[in-house]
Amino acid sequence: MSNASKVTRQLRERLECIRPDNGYSIELKAIYFRHEKVPENPPKPYAMVRVVSDRRTSTAGFEATRLRTLAIEIVFAGRTDDDEVDRAGVDVLRALGFGRVDLEDKLPGLVDDEDEAEFTYPDGGLTTRSIITSIGVTYVENYN
Repeated sequence: MSNASKVTRQLRERLECIRPDNGYSIELKAIYFRHEKVPENPPKPYAMVRVVSDRRTSTAGFEATRLRTLAIEIVFAGRTDDDEVDRAGVDVLRALGFGRVDLEDKLPGLVDDEDEAEFTYPDGGLTTRSIITSIGVTYVENYN
């Protein structure tokens, strides 16, 4: 398995923990990655995860340090209030280990000094709203 795929697997494992019995404010009903088909009208909230970019930041011999940018979109019913959507953004960053000192509590390679949230609203036929959190993860890939 490539290290890039390991990043994706670890991200899924962390997002699967987002539910109230683990101390989070929301419960994700499902998590879909770019290659997975989202069924018509799935239970909400659910997450859609996609790789936005993956770029090499340095090279040493047959190894390269890479920065993978991922977008984690939490989709809600259009009538969901702002507070619940905002809490979902906090839950995502908590699940990834934002601000944690102990490395075991943090998604390996998480760039925790920068992230971005963007919002969508029901409009023009859209019946859902969402928060899209973009994060960066550094990892090393071996090309030998």
